[in-house]
Amino acid sequence: MKRTVTGSFLLLLAGVGLLKAQEQTLSLEGRILTGKTEYIYLHRFENKIFTVIDSAKVKKGKFSFSGKQTLPDLYGLSSSKDEIPYYVFLDEGNNKVDFDLDNKNKGTKVEGSPSQELYQAYKSQDKPAIKEFIQAHPSSIVSSYLLYREWSYRLSPEQLEANLALLSEAQQQSRYSKALREIIAVTRKVAIGKKAPAIEAQDAEGNVQALYNHLGKYTLIDFWASWCPPCRRENPNIVANYAKYKDQGFAIYAVSLDKNKEAWLKGIKDDNLTWTHVSELKYWDSEIAADYAVRAIPANFLVDKQGTIVAKNLRGERLGQVLDSLLNSNRSVAAGLKKDFKGQDPIAYVSTESQAIEKQEKGTFSPDNRVFFTNDYDGARLNAVQKTSDGVYHVLVTPEKTPINQSPWYGFQVWSNKDTLVQIQLDYASGFRHRYNPKVSSDGINWQGLASVQLVEEDGAKSARFSLPVSKGKTWLSAQPNIPTHAVYTWIEQVNKQVPLRKEEAGKTALGKPLYVYGAGNAASKKRLLVMGRQHPPEITGHYAYASFVEYLLSDAADAKAFRDDYYIYFIPVANPDGVDLGHWRTNANGVDLNRDWDAFKQPESRAIRDYIAKEVKDKGRELYFAIDFHSTGSDIFYTIDPNLPTRIAQFVPNWISSLKEVIPGYEPLVKPLYFEGPTYTAYSYFYKNYQAESLVYEIGDDTDRQFITQKANLSAKHLIEKLNESDTID
Repeated sequence: MKRTVTGSFLLLLAGVGLLKAQEQTLSLEGRILTGKTEYIYLHRFENKIFTVIDSAKVKKGKFSFSGKQTLPDLYGLSSSKDEIPYYVFLDEGNNKVDFDLDNKNKGTKVEGSPSQELYQAYKSQDKPAIKEFIQAHPSSIVSSYLLYREWSYRLSPEQLEANLALLSEAQQQSRYSKALREIIAVTRKVAIGKKAPAIEAQDAEGNVQALYNHLGKYTLIDFWASWCPPCRRENPNIVANYAKYKDQGFAIYAVSLDKNKEAWLKGIKDDNLTWTHVSELKYWDSEIAADYAVRAIPANFLVDKQGTIVAKNLRGERLGQVLDSLLNSNRSVAAGLKKDFKGQDPIAYVSTESQAIEKQEKGTFSPDNRVFFTNDYDGARLNAVQKTSDGVYHVLVTPEKTPINQSPWYGFQVWSNKDTLVQIQLDYASGFRHRYNPKVSSDGINWQGLASVQLVEEDGAKSARFSLPVSKGKTWLSAQPNIPTHAVYTWIEQVNKQVPLRKEEAGKTALGKPLYVYGAGNAASKKRLLVMGRQHPPEITGHYAYASFVEYLLSDAADAKAFRDDYYIYFIPVANPDGVDLGHWRTNANGVDLNRDWDAFKQPESRAIRDYIAKEVKDKGRELYFAIDFHSTGSDIFYTIDPNLPTRIAQFVPNWISSLKEVIPGYEPLVKPLYFEGPTYTAYSYFYKNYQAESLVYEIGDDTDRQFITQKANLSAKHLIEKLNESDTID
């Protein structure tokens, strides 16, 4: 891999220092701060390999380099020809280096190189964002270098192209940008669904082993090296999965990027890697790695018996999950999905007249003035706290109304006078059962599940008991990560600030809050889409899918940008703001399930959305082509329109769902029609019947793997675009 950097952290601020790399006279003076050496070596970085291009004798602790070199550019300094050098970006002008041989990365100081300062400024960030960096420094070679060196293996080809477009014209012609375009082209050739490139390379005995002679039912093409610590840490996981699945047809074809044969063979033996191994012993000059666009290791490709790529970069638990789903298709659960899940029955009539609700008493609760609980924030649900003689804190959680479905939502903060371990029991009213195992957070943003929860049954009610360490700092505890309305609005407004996003108030909620609709795309287009979420407050996994789906539609991917040029999309991220912020199990502030009010329209939220879409679509002669409503339930399922009913685009929804099965290894979509003509109690059936929109409900399981949620939602959006573009009935 090549590395080159230019630009200027200081000079860019002054609006200069934007020259592209070229041959100039290098001026580099250095002194040794610690350690002793006779020579300092100057390296040039090409294809992830440093090559010595010059040396300087150290005299009285000082050294210097001069001569024609490409500047600005990335070089390396070392006291030995063979060691990994210190990265230094050298610019035109006088470069000065205080070289710390004992602690190169922390002790070495560089002056006179604006490119080095810019690079170090980027590296000092905790989670640097390449898009924002390029936008701030489009004319700097540091930007093209970083995009090429650090992001080429993280971003999709579409995302890489979008970032390339942000570079200045000169930087788009840099050697890094040119190499990156080659990588993009190769990456597309090894995308999921493509045929894996043929490999023929020598094993440890010098015999040629061809990939296509070693294919099992599923084969992992594993790129690794003995010198790669993350590879060695991942090897035990691969060994365990190989032992588990090899008798079912799982094979491994390992490609090493080693350069030392003895080290390669020792790594194989030490890690007990008992499968086919090959290596060119060319390090990063590996032609096989180049053919697969491998930019970092470990990397892997899972192929089927025909050599078709079905998955990429499966590590940790995900490798086992995918293998299990592919090789044990009769299992009931894969990636958190329940394949025998039946879903709900067809929607029946329920009254949507406003009803009285049980309001929470907001405040702080403490039965002993030692441990404190509060529900005084958006999304909380806690009705009372008691402490029993056995020292257990019983938290009572009751719904906003009865009867209601099994969606026991709870949320509170807890703290204590001093560090202690407390026992907490969630108590529900008789007839209700525990649904969501607790998620905890120290900041309300980052959450993790509790490992051990004991289910108990008392007086006909099922409760949950668990231990929790608490301190003076508040700990958040919730049924699912708490994402209140304001956080959702903040998120969607920051998804992609480069995409114009219209924000309109469709109406007011029962409590008088604004109900917002966001819009993006071609405002002049007659072709419209609707993407809804959060009609039911606790359904956070559904929101995760909604977010990933929306993020793709608003992304800089080439297909998403072209799609927005052709369509206009309405986003309603929170259709029930009152219920979300009140911590309700199901309803709005009037005690009504909004997704049963799309026939009677008794509630202000459903009326507001109905009237807004009518004004935007019907009144202006536009067409609503597609409507999707995101929810959560026991497992992933699509609720659709009866396939015998007429649709705008023949077989559109079935073909779209089938396309997901083709690109997600082992995924078997569950599909169940829930609308069979008649009253439209639900939103999706309303938009089908009144707008002839292709329409469905996208349900995500409570326990569906988060990575899978994101993968499926991104691919759902991508293939939605593809299927709409393929349709012959769309102008």
